[in-house]
Amino acid sequence: MKLLALASLALAVGLSAIAGCSPSKPETPAAAGPLYVYVGGTMRPAMEVLAQQYEKETGRKLEIDYGDSGANYIKAETTGRGDLYVGHDPFHGALEKKGLILDAWIAATLEPVIVVAKGNPKKIEGLAGLAQPGVRVVLTDAVYSTAGHVWQVMFKKAGLTDAIQKNVVTTTRAGGEAANAVVLGNADAAIVWNAVQFLRRDKLDAVLIEPPYRPVLGVDAVTSPTFGPLDMAQIRVTVDVLKSSKQPAAAKAFAEFVTSDRAATVWNDFGFSPAPAARHLVVAGAGDAKAAGTAAAGAAGAAKSQGPLLVYVGAGLRDAMEDLAQTFTAKTGIKLECDYGGSGMIISRLRLAGRGDLFFPGDLWYVEQAEKDGLVASKAPVCYFVPVILVPKGNAKNIRTLADFARPGLKVGLGDPRACQVGRTSEALFAKNKVDKAAIDKNLAISAATVGDLGVQVKAGQLDATIVWDAVAAQYADSADVVAIPPAENEVSQVAIATLKASTNPEAAARFVEFVASPEGQAIFKKHHYQTELPK
Repeated sequence: MKLLALASLALAVGLSAIAGCSPSKPETPAAAGPLYVYVGGTMRPAMEVLAQQYEKETGRKLEIDYGDSGANYIKAETTGRGDLYVGHDPFHGALEKKGLILDAWIAATLEPVIVVAKGNPKKIEGLAGLAQPGVRVVLTDAVYSTAGHVWQVMFKKAGLTDAIQKNVVTTTRAGGEAANAVVLGNADAAIVWNAVQFLRRDKLDAVLIEPPYRPVLGVDAVTSPTFGPLDMAQIRVTVDVLKSSKQPAAAKAFAEFVTSDRAATVWNDFGFSPAPAARHLVVAGAGDAKAAGTAAAGAAGAAKSQGPLLVYVGAGLRDAMEDLAQTFTAKTGIKLECDYGGSGMIISRLRLAGRGDLFFPGDLWYVEQAEKDGLVASKAPVCYFVPVILVPKGNAKNIRTLADFARPGLKVGLGDPRACQVGRTSEALFAKNKVDKAAIDKNLAISAATVGDLGVQVKAGQLDATIVWDAVAAQYADSADVVAIPPAENEVSQVAIATLKASTNPEAAARFVEFVASPEGQAIFKKHHYQTELPK
């Protein structure tokens, strides 16, 4: 990876530049000086709106330094000046490793898209379209751009690196330049962030990149000495309160406003993707801040311990979990903040974040992996997932067994084993029953990150068959049929919930585990078609 080169370029640019929820009102804003905020160029349109709103509502003045995220990072480091830094990955990691951050939140995320001229005159569909003869492609350079690393991962997954590289007419430092090349007719397509395309939506259309080729959370991740962990599947827009801030409480208030539910609509309006459910980041070394910074960090920590329980939840458990959380909160007043995803994805998020109260994946195996990492305080069994074959209503292709997944001409979908438990189980099922994996791969139309994605594809008529959990299949009873897998051929997943050593409220976390295991909690699982006893 060339992440270190990205920092080197930012240093040169930065030194050159140096030479030439509802908001909480800060203390006496009129008397205090303005907050100095570094804002990366991609984030500028959304931040202009949010800054204007905040100034109007609170009277707090903001002095905003708009520029390249890399140059801003160097300015924040070398000048020792500033209250907040708003940029996208990997610069939050670089600031954290330098010990420059007091507190941090995620405001939104960025996703790669293919941009083409309005109307898509070259009829480009997905990454394969970029390899078509005669298509002129412009890409961002990985030395200067995070997006440059992401397209490398995707091309490799698709097996199209050489074919697409033959069509590349130029590379640029920034996504805006790549998009402008398409606007000007100098290229037919480029890969940029969705927010970059949105700003040019009157001239450019977005072509979605096929899910199997997109980076997978926790799988397509790298670590560098300069930036620390960087997950290609979730490029975050972060709002960092700097330790150099002379007004940390006011800076924290503005950061919370910019990353609030209310502000999320503004980010969405400018084409950004949503932030994950867990927006607040744990910052390594933040406790070392001095003076006012220490007080602000202490206040943040106290507030956090009184906040909702953060629960990492497997996507296949969503229906039951939403009911469990609502009932538990009504009984105890303790709120839960749920971060849903494939089990492989949520364990990666847990490892990267190093925070949270509970871990509730789709199989005991993931809890055991977290135990090996030293993350688990205790665990308890909860329920069972039974794999079934899901087919469109009427089962027109007459699919009866696992062996049918290898039948030529079918369109099948499976979970990605790197991202979700149903994918791992599907691989185990085919191996156990000696079904030709190469033949299945020829029929594979989608490799999904979550089990819910598979059910949606069957309902939409995009697949002839898939493998999902029995409880998930029950959600599609009106549009799909279930083909049971004989017990001797099946692989049942045991589901467990774990309390985490990082919990800031272990007593409340333990209460939720007790509730989940209680007759009332078990009845909720049964209500949503989850099996609470080991099937025979």
